[in-house]
Amino acid sequence: MVMASAGVNNMPEGAIDSEECRLVRRRSRLNARRYAHHASSAPGPGPAEEGGEEAEPSSEEEEGSASDAVVAAAPQQLPSKEKEKEMEKEKAKSWWRWPVSFGSVALAGRLREMEDTVSLHPSFCAWADGSPMHLFAVFDGHGGPHAAALCREQMHVILAEELAGAAADLHQTAAASSSSSSSSSSSSYSYWEKKEKEQQQHDQDSSEQQQHDQDSSEQLAWRGALSRSFARADALAVSACACGRGSTCVPKSCSCLLSSAQKGAIVGSTAVVALLVRDRLIVANCGDSRAVLSRGGVAVPLSQDHKPDRPDEMARIKAAGGKVMYMNGARVRGILAMSRALGHRLLKPEVICEPEISITERCEEDDCLILASDGLWDVISNKVACDVARQCLEDGSPTRAPAAAAGSSGSAPAVSQEEEPRCFRAAALLARLALGRESSDNISVVVVDLKARG
Repeated sequence: MVMASAGVNNMPEGAIDSEECRLVRRRSRLNARRYAHHASSAPGPGPAEEGGEEAEPSSEEEEGSASDAVVAAAPQQLPSKEKEKEMEKEKAKSWWRWPVSFGSVALAGRLREMEDTVSLHPSFCAWADGSPMHLFAVFDGHGGPHAAALCREQMHVILAEELAGAAADLHQTAAASSSSSSSSSSSSYSYWEKKEKEQQQHDQDSSEQQQHDQDSSEQLAWRGALSRSFARADALAVSACACGRGSTCVPKSCSCLLSSAQKGAIVGSTAVVALLVRDRLIVANCGDSRAVLSRGGVAVPLSQDHKPDRPDEMARIKAAGGKVMYMNGARVRGILAMSRALGHRLLKPEVICEPEISITERCEEDDCLILASDGLWDVISNKVACDVARQCLEDGSPTRAPAAAAGSSGSAPAVSQEEEPRCFRAAALLARLALGRESSDNISVVVVDLKARG
């Protein structure tokens, strides 16, 4: 019985130094050290410290320490699939993958005075991550060209200032959140050692949530910058004189319309502004100028006209104490055929300058973006305009090198600083088509090509 017991419970002498036994002992020591570390609330002196000497680690303990280092470093590495997803996201955000070329036309049409104007400013500023931002806008003046001209000269300057401030605030917020997340991530590594799968899922969810929060913060920053810019432009349009010297001009010495308080009170302008940054299209609209995206043969409106008879706008006007009268169409107090605009001091507070903002993610199917005043949209539908512009861009002869168009070379910009002939021809064709359909207003058109064409 004794021999049988010894044969069951005691290991053979040669098996004590086997590789399997050494691995078992090493795992036991590692687990003991981990549990001792978690159980102790404060570090205390070990056996070696009590004896006054520090015992040198054996070769097996050194191997165990190396294993600990590998285990501790493991949570910092994302799985290969997660790395691929992150790389795809960064690749999608690379600004050079999203080419932009543009052209514009502005015609007086059948009117004697030209009150429309366009604003084209590629790479007018850089966003927080260094990506260039491009601005394209159409301003349709009313009561004279002065407010629209003022917006053309000042809107991109004001917007660049507001975006710079928003980017600085975003940097500070990101730095604060990064420091807090780094402090919390160090305490999660020990938990990952126990439950590796749960920690991997947690890291994935945290990464996705962090990306979502970053996108939301960017969108809030863009919206805030645009709203503040429109408010500042409205203040200029209300108080500035057409001579460009602002409110310092002496009215008696100025012959412009704004020199008369009575006439200047009804001077204003619409504003549709498109910002392009990385894979985002940001459109802010105030008035009845319009932005339409051609995507895979489908016309996608990126703005809504602010007409006084629009149900929500009519309710807002009445709540502000105003009236909508039908005199050659719905008009605020029988005067203005739109419910939002820059300027128009006489019609406040019914007519406001707050823009409606849309943010659209670009995709490979996007063909072009069209910005235009109501001189085009009154006689041409969104669908027809997109079809005409797309066909014109596809049929046009090559005007630039493919590398420059795609932005594949480090030295070849994805955005030209000058108008491209193919886009100009598309804008001119739309304007002529509107004239042929007897448009009675000024016609201003901007065509932005969103594809890399050879």
